[in-house]
Amino acid sequence: MIDVAESLGVSRATVSLAMRRSPLLTAATRDQVLAEADRLGYVYNQTAASLRTQRTNMVALVMPDVVNPFVAELSLGAQEALAELGYFVMITNTNDDLATQRSVLKSLAEQRVAGVIIIPALHSDGSDLHPAGDRLPTLVLYRSLRDSTLPSVGTADDTIGSIGAGHLIGDHQCRRVGYFGGELAATPRVERERSFRAAATGAGVEIDESWTAPLPADMRSAHRVARQLLAAGPPPDGILCHSDQVAYGLLKAMAEHGLDSTHCAVVGIDDLQASSMWTPSVSSVAVHPVDLGRVSGRILLDLLGESVSGDRTVPRPVLHRRSSCGCRAD
Repeated sequence: MIDVAESLGVSRATVSLAMRRSPLLTAATRDQVLAEADRLGYVYNQTAASLRTQRTNMVALVMPDVVNPFVAELSLGAQEALAELGYFVMITNTNDDLATQRSVLKSLAEQRVAGVIIIPALHSDGSDLHPAGDRLPTLVLYRSLRDSTLPSVGTADDTIGSIGAGHLIGDHQCRRVGYFGGELAATPRVERERSFRAAATGAGVEIDESWTAPLPADMRSAHRVARQLLAAGPPPDGILCHSDQVAYGLLKAMAEHGLDSTHCAVVGIDDLQASSMWTPSVSSVAVHPVDLGRVSGRILLDLLGESVSGDRTVPRPVLHRRSSCGCRAD
């Protein structure tokens, strides 16, 4: 560090701030210091720095299912935001299990991570997170918690269901509809279905209760349950799926039964990158997972006392029309 400082004629404190990507320096000064450090072969000793500050520059994303594409896109956005100030991301998986979640949070506190962004495991409440949240800056993401004072950010679930219902009922004149997929213990499912039901009931449209039973929001579960339901009888005119992953499974089952959008209009939620490339392409209510990740990263940086620019609000949900409901692509 001394060599870098002497080479540039700056203080050791300036070099240290640059290595930590501190917003106290201008971008030009920081880049100049980093370039000179690279030229001289200097490697910042993060271990020594963490001993001084009692924390590392590592942020943990604690996720219920790391293979879920929604989680992958969300994690990408968080990583982009955190990297702006030199924070690195580690992703851990809980499999939606409370015991695993407790163990993970305990280990993260022991490892002195700088902070945590977490999608709580199913059936979590405030008491499951507050022991870690009291020691670590913690942001709750996507699923809300009972009895918690931890900061949180999520999707506009109270409007997502009504957007999907409005499209199926208003644009496709569906007279019998269903809300398919998602666990009842997951707050997004509860709030989305509530707004979906309110819109359908207000329009005098029948809700097919056989297509509202809860199930895991993954493709395999949706495909399995959809095959069983389709074997028992025809689907409703329109179905709003809890996620695009659920829509993929439903559409595969429909194709196996010789059904398409003329028999049942299907709309997903998330607008994952794969949805526009699926066959048929999947109409979806976009919840902007990459943007959600970026916003969560910036809010955590706020909790860490950092200064970073950018929005703290997730874009509102918007419907993208594609083939799965019988629309032409936007």
